[in-house]
This record gives sequence, C-alpha cells and structure tokens, in this order.
Amino acid sequence: MTDQTAEEALRAALLETLVNMGTVLLTTPEGRAEAARSMLDQAKRAHPAVAEVFREAAERLRSP
Repeated sequence: MTDQTAEEALRAALLETLVNMGTVLLTTPEGRAEAARSMLDQAKRAHPAVAEVFREAAERLRSP
C-alpha cells in the first residue's frame, strides 16, 4: 500500500497513461507534438485539477 491519497493516485495514473500512450502510439516528434496540442486543448475545457495533468503530460511529450 502507498501513502498517496486517492486524488494523488488518480493523478499519477492519469499522467502516466497519457504520457505512455503518447510515446508508444506516436513514434514521430510531429505526432507527439500533435498529441501535446490536443492535450492542451482539452486542458482548456477540463476541471482545473485535470487540466493541470493534461498540461504536464503535454510538456513531457514535448520533451526529448
């Protein structure tokens, strides 16, 4: 068991899923950049806590 709260665990799982999905399915830098843009668009409409995760995932996808 972990010391994470439910919110922290959900955040970590969502972030890991988004980043892994982007790096596994999108093998080109252009594809990852498009996925990052899509995540940033979704962040504009999402709950603030979810938007933060979308923005962090987008940043990680853009990083080499």
